[in-house]
Amino acid sequence: MACVALHVYPAQQKGELASLYVDPAHENQGLGRKLLQFVENKARESGLNELILLSTQAFTYFQSKGGFSEGTPDDLPPSRREKYDHSGRNSKVLVKKLKAAG
Repeated sequence: MACVALHVYPAQQKGELASLYVDPAHENQGLGRKLLQFVENKARESGLNELILLSTQAFTYFQSKGGFSEGTPDDLPPSRREKYDHSGRNSKVLVKKLKAAG
């Protein structure tokens, strides 16, 4: 009914919310928000201080519900930036600073 992925870039202390999907039959039940919170908690537990994500369609959701701000491709770790530059998808980059767990 839903899934999420976190890719970790330890050298930059960043994590990428790499996918967040909720089956349409299960939308509007808070699953997306719960998965987003789960990824944020895992990122904090891993000592990361920033979450990034790329989105072509859901950026307003992540800004309004997730507290992300629009970033630039320069916010991406070098290995992720290279993939971004070659993808041709014109995804928006979103960034969220994480406060330390505690």
